[in-house]
Amino acid sequence: MNYPYQSAFLTYLSQESLSAATRLSYDQTLSELFNYLNTQDRGFASNPTVDNIFNRDITAYLTMLVEKHQIRPTTYNKLLSQINRYFKFLFTHNLTSELPTIDLHGKNTPSNQTLNLKWLQLLPDLLVDSKLHPYTKLTLFLISKGYRVAEFMQARFYPEWNKIKAVTPVEQQFMQNFTVFIIPLQQLQNSHDLFLKQRLNIAEPRLTMPGLHKYLKPDSRYVGFDLTPKKLQQSFILQSLQRLADQPAAVLEEKLQLDPQSLLYYQHLLVSLS
Repeated sequence: MNYPYQSAFLTYLSQESLSAATRLSYDQTLSELFNYLNTQDRGFASNPTVDNIFNRDITAYLTMLVEKHQIRPTTYNKLLSQINRYFKFLFTHNLTSELPTIDLHGKNTPSNQTLNLKWLQLLPDLLVDSKLHPYTKLTLFLISKGYRVAEFMQARFYPEWNKIKAVTPVEQQFMQNFTVFIIPLQQLQNSHDLFLKQRLNIAEPRLTMPGLHKYLKPDSRYVGFDLTPKKLQQSFILQSLQRLADQPAAVLEEKLQLDPQSLLYYQHLLVSLS
């Protein structure tokens, strides 16, 4: 179903370097929202304009999805983030005087008992989400490139940053944005490292693991799944095993930096989660 300013919004997403798949996801989300508003919301149906959409309408739609389709907190937060971006686009481009998502919040239900096996598919949205801290995005990005937390939290990891090649416009934009974020801190701390404390500490400028978790914990509540590096690394390995299922053990061990015993463990874990 078409919705107001559809072409303009999709053009905006394209200009923001979002992939075709991500733009399609936004388009489907908004089409389904406006189909609901037109068929189930009498107030909107009587005057179908973007100025006639309020936070109660968005809340009713998301509540319906939870009750009728049992959507997970991660899906709830993703949909709300996409809807919010649409209305922020309208508001900042003077296409509406209303911002119905301004008082709406995501589901604060981290699921640290289970692994999220789809966060790599969510990565394009996560990297452009302004509510996530740059250190959270960097953690996700580096793990998606196969780095272990023990590598990127150590001193003098920064030469690796210059070796990383962005494979999508979203990744390229994230790397540019993070560089803009980190340069003032590097100058403040007189350090080239990537994870730095935000208060001056020349003697010990690097962020510690407990310090990193202070950023990851609230962001875990926001996205609805566990962002601890250990869980992200485990799920990265499992997703890689799914993708490389036809490869021999020797190839998997080399690509994923696993010894034979660890590879066997993850293969059994993947079967148990299937």
